[in-house]
Amino acid sequence: MLDRYKQHIPLLYFLLLAILVLINNGNVSLWDQDEAAYAGFSRGMLQSGNWLIPDFIWSEIHRKTPLHFWDICLSYLLFGINEFSVRFPSALFLFSTYLLMYFAGKSLFGKRTAFLSVVVLSTSLFIPSLAKISVTDATLLFFSTVCAFALLNIIQQRSVKWNIAFWIAFSLALLTKGPPIVLFTGVFAVLLFIFHPNRKNLFSMHPWFFLPLACLPLFIWGYLVNQKDGGVFITWLIDWYILKRVNSSVLGQTGPPGTHLLSMFVFFIPYFMFLPKAFWRAGSDIFRKDKGVPFLLSTWFISGWFLYEWSPSKLPAYVIAAHIPLAILIGKEILFFFDNKNIPAGGLIIGHYFFILIIYASLMAAPYLIDVPPEIRTTFTIASSLLLIGALLTLFNLRSHQFIKLLLGTNILFQILVWGILLPQADQLKNGSKRIADFARVHAISESSVLIANTQGHPPSLPFYLGSTFKDVKEETNLDAIQTRYTSHDPVVLILNTDQLHELHSRIDDLKFTEIRSMLTDRDENAHYYIAINNSAAKD
Repeated sequence: MLDRYKQHIPLLYFLLLAILVLINNGNVSLWDQDEAAYAGFSRGMLQSGNWLIPDFIWSEIHRKTPLHFWDICLSYLLFGINEFSVRFPSALFLFSTYLLMYFAGKSLFGKRTAFLSVVVLSTSLFIPSLAKISVTDATLLFFSTVCAFALLNIIQQRSVKWNIAFWIAFSLALLTKGPPIVLFTGVFAVLLFIFHPNRKNLFSMHPWFFLPLACLPLFIWGYLVNQKDGGVFITWLIDWYILKRVNSSVLGQTGPPGTHLLSMFVFFIPYFMFLPKAFWRAGSDIFRKDKGVPFLLSTWFISGWFLYEWSPSKLPAYVIAAHIPLAILIGKEILFFFDNKNIPAGGLIIGHYFFILIIYASLMAAPYLIDVPPEIRTTFTIASSLLLIGALLTLFNLRSHQFIKLLLGTNILFQILVWGILLPQADQLKNGSKRIADFARVHAISESSVLIANTQGHPPSLPFYLGSTFKDVKEETNLDAIQTRYTSHDPVVLILNTDQLHELHSRIDDLKFTEIRSMLTDRDENAHYYIAINNSAAKD
């Protein structure tokens, strides 16, 4: 009976993952900057019919190759224009990555290792967020993982199906984000060709034929874009996403070599006691005479990580391809611990629980350090207490056969609490754009023009939510023009900052307004918005 239950554990866990990647995706407001910009790009494509060049107010620097935006457009058609639709493609691709790790990994690493690697990755501190913030990285991660598994299978034994899968994934990854897939698969293939005795198997991929074919969809899109704007957008993409990142940092996202390695330590802190050995294997196994699975995992890790350490521009998402082999290596270490009870060194255990307790204690303390509603403090306190109890239980059972189960269970509980309970509570602090739009929708007629004078932080979520009700939404900071429009007979809604409000109040005696405060999630700032609705626009 117990053995039959154990056989169903992977199925039950994948059902839980399906819930976790989707839960509250329609209840949490859009994140600024990227996610809200992508939501705006996609809605604009549907409304304008221009599927080639993404365009939305306050979102110029977030423009990319179009596949992610097309996916969101399809999701809009299926589920309507809302937050759930924006995030559905990312959630689907992340869940597909988990499935791929398990089913493709079983034959290479064994069923138990494959399953543990999925648990490790899905309970790390970064990758699960890709289902909750609709950026291009979940899609890119899936296609990168397909390419990696294809290379692993082809180098061991030529495979037509994996060859086809590689080039399809490569082509779609190019349409998703461009150069990263070229760097990752290029370094991976070169390392395999140099070090692996089966290097001739790589010729079965016929890159001289399939590489141009795989690039064709991107080239067709680029050609059509050039026909539309004379090459302006493509030139900007090359400069912003390639040249600037090679030669300098962008948006302050910089750091010395080793920054990405440190970030991966942080993101896998729930498994800190296993990390040093996993990293050691990732670096050392590439020199093994036996070019088996350990060598292949090391090559995969280095291909997804090493080059980015030498770029002055740093962003954690650059090295997400390396998270997959690292999760597998950690899974192998956990399995070795489970089978042999080879307890990590005392220093690693102390460090593990030191960092874990800091995370859980910070989660408990955070609501008391800022001005939040009492119910948020209560929720965070209860959730943090449960996690602290779980951490202490694992510590007390360190030498017990229950230790790994308790460790994994606590890490799974963390994900359930964060995405199922804590995030919706915390959203009250950042959903100002949505509250502004809801207030305007309730109190102003839909024919109103909305003038956004408060441009603090340029959050794309503000025009996105306003644009769901009002067709005429634009930035306007000239106070004379604002005053003229407000005092006219045209229906007008104003979104002002504090200085603008005071100035207009001195000019317009009967100016009525409502204040809404919000946190800007992409920076350490709070914004104060004042909504003024003239008599022609007011529903009351």
